[in-house]
Amino acid sequence: MNQLVIFGSSNILSDLFDCALANKIGIKKIVHHLPEAVDERSIGLDERLKMLSQHCATPLVQELDAFLPTEGEKYILGPTTPTREILATELTNRFAFNFHTLIHPTAYVSPMATIGQGVFVGANSVIGPGAVLEDHVFVNRGVTIGHDTSIGAFSRIQPGANLGGLSRIGRGVTVAIGATLIERLVIGNHAFIGAGAVVTADVTDDVLVVGIPAKFKKTLK
Repeated sequence: MNQLVIFGSSNILSDLFDCALANKIGIKKIVHHLPEAVDERSIGLDERLKMLSQHCATPLVQELDAFLPTEGEKYILGPTTPTREILATELTNRFAFNFHTLIHPTAYVSPMATIGQGVFVGANSVIGPGAVLEDHVFVNRGVTIGHDTSIGAFSRIQPGANLGGLSRIGRGVTVAIGATLIERLVIGNHAFIGAGAVVTADVTDDVLVVGIPAKFKKTLK
């Protein structure tokens, strides 16, 4: 049955499609909340749907103002940018439904971990015992999250990142591709850890850190 409804279009739609197919969950609708933004290095929704149509029925594309929930649907967010939190708030205010947690079957999530609603865990990722992923955390492919590490709502962990144990990652944090965080760190809200960075010390709110070892680059607010 076509059950999954994805709110918002972005470049990670293919990861959501792949995960749904791997879990044998049908994709029912893509619901737009903003005009699609596509540049010369992106792939538009039409092209992604054309690729998807080789594997399953093409989902309906609909505007948010035309959407009405129906029984049996599973809901998840498409974008991973800061619009993710704005969209989640709008949907909760309008419809008061719960969001689906989508975990790739090749990922390992410890039964001792705590996973919030709307979380995505991509292929070959590992979530250690005692880890806490709050609502709408997005964990991409090949990520390792160590034991007893907590990750705040709406954070995104990009492919190949490695987070040590016993750390506290704030709300709305981005850990970019291939970054490494040693254990027992505190990462502030809305911090951005640059691609390939190695973080060996705490990071404050709203800053970008880059390099090996990671150093302050700029304030983000």
